[in-house]
Amino acid sequence: MPVIMTNGIRTQYHIQGSGPVIIFVSGLGGTAAYWQPQVDAFANDFTVVTYDQRGAGLSDHPAGPYSIETLTDDLYALITALKLENPVLIGHSTGGAIGQVLAARYPTLLAGMVQYASWAKSDLHFNWCFRMRRALLVGSPLEEYVHGSALFLYPPEHINSHAERLSPALLASASRFPAREVILSRIDAIMAHDATALLPLIQTPTLVVCAQDDILTPPYQSRLLASAISGAELKIVAQGGHSFSETQTSEFNQIARDFMASINRLPTESRSY
Repeated sequence: MPVIMTNGIRTQYHIQGSGPVIIFVSGLGGTAAYWQPQVDAFANDFTVVTYDQRGAGLSDHPAGPYSIETLTDDLYALITALKLENPVLIGHSTGGAIGQVLAARYPTLLAGMVQYASWAKSDLHFNWCFRMRRALLVGSPLEEYVHGSALFLYPPEHINSHAERLSPALLASASRFPAREVILSRIDAIMAHDATALLPLIQTPTLVVCAQDDILTPPYQSRLLASAISGAELKIVAQGGHSFSETQTSEFNQIARDFMASINRLPTESRSY
């Protein structure tokens, strides 16, 4: 992956394909790798941009404090440095929070936005979830933290049927983690996020989507987002958990593709994926 300086850090990014631009913005893990099933599906018809966020993957891991505002500044710097013209932002969880701030600050920057399994402001349920994840991170080996975190990401059926594949992948991800202090600072950033005053400012065409069985950002969080963003469409799917794009990839990709078509960002002669 190439490297570019954005907002004072080195950012690893990847561009594949051609056509209208989609930039995929990851959740707490912050890595481009999360979106590989979408890169494979969309690069035939779109310019697909992914990147490792500050404190994640192969981008720089400066000491905190971190904030959603800083992560937004990083993304804005990346979009402008790469001269991405009116991209559509698809943001998962933390990536959705970044999208909220970006769209409110720069009303004409994005052609569209997908808020996927995201939230506008932490509440008691959200804080209880991350209280547990912080405790795992501080008091347990990283291997236990990633396995414990998976319980918030995937439905029970998915873990039960994919455990033999999931566990090695989780262990491999733990070996690439940044310092615990960086992860804790990223958790602090999302727990402090509050975009309730910004959402009414958003003019970007927006789709809000989540799974009914998402226990980390339950559907009521998506309903709150959709009700506060003018003209936003809400779609709640039956199952898939917090990482619905991974557990129900074909369904997620079709929803995203339908949204691209609805805002006239689908190429005229779209190829099969």
